[in-house]
Amino acid sequence: MLKNASLNSLRARLSAGTVLLLAWAVGSAPMALRADENTLGFTYGAETLPKGASEVYQIVTSRTGKADGHYSALDLQTEIEHGFTDKLQGSLYLNAISHDISGVPGTSDRDQSAFNGVQVSVKYNLRSADRGGWGVAVYLEPGYKRYSGRSGKREDIYFLEPKLILQRNFLDDTVIWSTNLGAEFEREQDLGRGSSHGDWESELELEASSGVSYRFAPGWFAGVEGLYKSAYAHMQLDEMSENAFFFGPNVHYANARWWATLAVLPQITGWPENKDTRNLHNYEALMIRLKLGLHF
Repeated sequence: MLKNASLNSLRARLSAGTVLLLAWAVGSAPMALRADENTLGFTYGAETLPKGASEVYQIVTSRTGKADGHYSALDLQTEIEHGFTDKLQGSLYLNAISHDISGVPGTSDRDQSAFNGVQVSVKYNLRSADRGGWGVAVYLEPGYKRYSGRSGKREDIYFLEPKLILQRNFLDDTVIWSTNLGAEFEREQDLGRGSSHGDWESELELEASSGVSYRFAPGWFAGVEGLYKSAYAHMQLDEMSENAFFFGPNVHYANARWWATLAVLPQITGWPENKDTRNLHNYEALMIRLKLGLHF
C-alpha cells in the first residue's frame, strides 16, 4: 500500500499536468466543433478523427460519497488517440487510481494510489451525423486493471467492452444529442494478502447513457446527461445484483488547440436502496469528470 506521500505526489503531478495543458492554450481563438470532440462527460459522439490526426486526452473522474464513513476515489486516464482512416480510430489508455477510505461498512480503510493497468480501443464510424439523420459508430475496448475501482483491493481484472454509439445534430450543429448502449464482460480474481488467490468470478455490466449539448456561444456548449449502470452476477441477465441512475449538467469549451469538458453527475436513484432511494453500497453519491484534450 502506498502512503500519503505517494497519494499527494500523484495529485501534484495531475495538477501540474492540468496547468501545462491550460498554459498551452493561452491566446488561442475559439473554433467550430471538431471530429470526436467530447461535448459530454460520460457519453461518446459517433464522429472519428480524420486520417493522420492525433489527440491526447487527460480524463480525471472523482467518485465520492457512501451511506456512512468517508469515501473518495480518483480515476486518472491518459489517452492517446489516432485516426488510421477517416472512419477508423484507435486509442491507448494508461490508468492510475487512488482511494481515501475510512469508516465505510464492508470496505477496508485505505489511503493509496497506484498504476491501474492499460486498455486499447477501436472505434469505427458507420455513418456520419454531418450527412443528416443519425450518426452511427461501433466501439470495442479490451483491457486489464490491477485494482478494484470500488474498494481499492488488489485484483486481476480482464474486461471487454463493446458499445453502440448514436448521434444526432440539430439546428446547424448547435444542438448535439448522443446516446451510448454498452456492455462490459469482466473476469476478475481477488489477489488479497492471503496465501492463496481467490476463485475467478465473472460479471456482466450493462450501461446506457444519453445527453444533449447546446452551443450557446462560440466555442461553448452546455447541457445535461444521464447515465444508467447495472451489474449481473455470472454474466446471467436473470441475476441482476445492483443498478444506479445518475443525472446532471455538463459544460464544454474548445479552441483551436485544446478542449475541455466538465460533467457533474449525482446519483438520483439505485437498487438495492441503502440511503434514501440510492444505492450507496455499490455506487457513489457523486461523480465528477473533467476531460482535457490537445490536438496535434
